[in-house]
Amino acid sequence: MQSTQQTQAPSPHHDAPQRDHQSNGGDEKPSSPADTEVSLSPPHNRQSDAVRRAIMPWMGGADAVMYVLIGVVFLGGALAMLVYSVSVFVQSAFLHPAEGSNFADSVVMLINDLLLVMIIMEVLRTIGSYIEERGASLRPFLFIGAISATRRILAIGAEMSIHGDKLSPDEFNRRIIDLGVNAGVILTIVVALYLLSGRNLNPTDE
Repeated sequence: MQSTQQTQAPSPHHDAPQRDHQSNGGDEKPSSPADTEVSLSPPHNRQSDAVRRAIMPWMGGADAVMYVLIGVVFLGGALAMLVYSVSVFVQSAFLHPAEGSNFADSVVMLINDLLLVMIIMEVLRTIGSYIEERGASLRPFLFIGAISATRRILAIGAEMSIHGDKLSPDEFNRRIIDLGVNAGVILTIVVALYLLSGRNLNPTDE
């Protein structure tokens, strides 16, 4: 009986090849379509990068050329305005003074024109900084706003000092409100410039 049981007992070495075959067959997985798409994506990315590298330098050069042309036009306009302002001042104050006008009126007109030239030059400086640094800044626009408000304040103050007695009460009140609004604009711009200066001096790491 013992010999019969020993012959009927299964051998562990006989099942081992089947288990190894099942384990090896279970680990193999067929390739999915996603893997095929991933393998095909690098050539497409390389083509996009090649097109971008070919187009972006040309667009950057065209952008710089346009800004240079705009800057040249602004510079010519500033020079023309400067010459015109000085010539009008000389004619109105010395050569051919108009009836009813005085020297103070000519000075006020000259100051307004010169402040306009300063505004044009600030815009030109903004264009130059963009061409050099390839980036725009908020600071030149704040300077332009401050110069514009100062120009208006000087014009109103000179007008009120010269023709203040001829203004009606409503016109006088409008001039005062205009002065207050422009003074508030200048104060706001000063606070903004102070905040920008503090941010540039103490940069924070993001």
